[in-house]
Amino acid sequence: MKNIIKYLLVLLVVAGVSSGCESFVSPSVDQNKPTETVIQSTDDLQAVVNGGYDYLNDVDLYGRDFYVSGDVMSDNAFSNGNSGRFVTQDQMIFTVNSGYAEGAWEHFYQAIGTANLALGAELEGDGVEAIKGEAYALRAFSHMNLLLAFGQQYVSGGDASQGVPYVTTYADSDEFAPSRDAIADVWANIEADLNSAAQRLDSGSFNSTSLNYWAVRALQTRFYLYTEQYDEVIPIAEEIINSGNFSVTPAGELVATWGSGEGPESLFEIAFIDTDALGTDNIARIYRPTNYGDVEVSEDLYNAHASDDVRLDLYGVPGDTVETLLGDVEIDSYRMLGKYTDETGSDNVRVIRYAEVILNYAEAIAAGGSGAQETAFQALSRLTDERYTGSSPYTAPVSVDDVLAERRLELAMEGHRLYDLIRTGRDIPLGDSESYRASTGGALNYGTYRAALPIPDSEIRANSNISQNEGYE
Repeated sequence: MKNIIKYLLVLLVVAGVSSGCESFVSPSVDQNKPTETVIQSTDDLQAVVNGGYDYLNDVDLYGRDFYVSGDVMSDNAFSNGNSGRFVTQDQMIFTVNSGYAEGAWEHFYQAIGTANLALGAELEGDGVEAIKGEAYALRAFSHMNLLLAFGQQYVSGGDASQGVPYVTTYADSDEFAPSRDAIADVWANIEADLNSAAQRLDSGSFNSTSLNYWAVRALQTRFYLYTEQYDEVIPIAEEIINSGNFSVTPAGELVATWGSGEGPESLFEIAFIDTDALGTDNIARIYRPTNYGDVEVSEDLYNAHASDDVRLDLYGVPGDTVETLLGDVEIDSYRMLGKYTDETGSDNVRVIRYAEVILNYAEAIAAGGSGAQETAFQALSRLTDERYTGSSPYTAPVSVDDVLAERRLELAMEGHRLYDLIRTGRDIPLGDSESYRASTGGALNYGTYRAALPIPDSEIRANSNISQNEGYE
């Protein structure tokens, strides 16, 4: 059986639908239902989509590893190797047997499998189109992350045909062996799926723990920014801004809002409830000085903040005493303490926030996008007015470099930094740890083959139509 099929053949049991993601689990074999009969109602359909969210909150993806690695593989953070976690990402020395690469490949395709199962359901009735809108968004979002992680678009001399397989059917055949789609085709399919999602979702209905209309529109601003279609970013961002539904969290509420486990101003976040708990394998336990505590913030990131930046209160610095499940701990390093505070793993994982939409808008304007209602400085000020207690460190006209600097501060430790560097053609700077970039002795130049993860060897061996990425042959 082809390996990708193993990921897409989802074992099904449809339980009662609830507000969380726990309603879809992988049962034992005797609980399986034939795929053509498993979806009989809108509740069944929603349960299948919820199963896709369940895959996203796995420890390999947004439960911890994929989310955290976007900063560890940059100048924002590094692994101290305390428990041996994130050392490979820190050094960026991957092999075809990388557990990190295999986990990301497997679980994103599992999420895609549930989306395709939902989209293939022949069902009519109230609510069906909206649920399928979520499924389209889930499929687009998962493929976009796969392309960012495994595609050759940021590798110098990379083969334009080497994207990732864009899977649009629920495959149940041993003969299914997809090849890698061209990078341009993957981007086009992501765009089409996001459009299909937005058309089916109701702008009057909002739930931050599902791929709702506003979340999809926000993801579209990310998509168009990443593909350098700046004119497309602007009207979508302005729709979100002008809707009146969202606002930047006030300076005095920022720390408390992060500490609540939800928000601030999340358009989409992945819910974690008791049945989703990852035990000690959660983001808080890797950021905070616990018995894991492997991921430290770079001093360079901390020092990039102005002295009147309220976000400094989210950090811990050497000499601080921190309350943990192990008792009070005095820390000797820079830490992200204010984002993801619950060491039991109950914090929702923030995927896209209103602040990012503002930053996407400001960057698109600064990069030359046309038709904006505001200047880049005015757009950026929507955020900075609530982040600095004194005056903004930026002056008009705001440049792309200014926006990227602010992105680094606002979105720190939320998984964006690596992709902000490579999508804008920048080197990946030297980090703080002694082992960081050990084999290169310094920064990784833009275009390095290491900007793309290796296709897992298990997939290469199982599927003769899948080719390996440059540098990992």
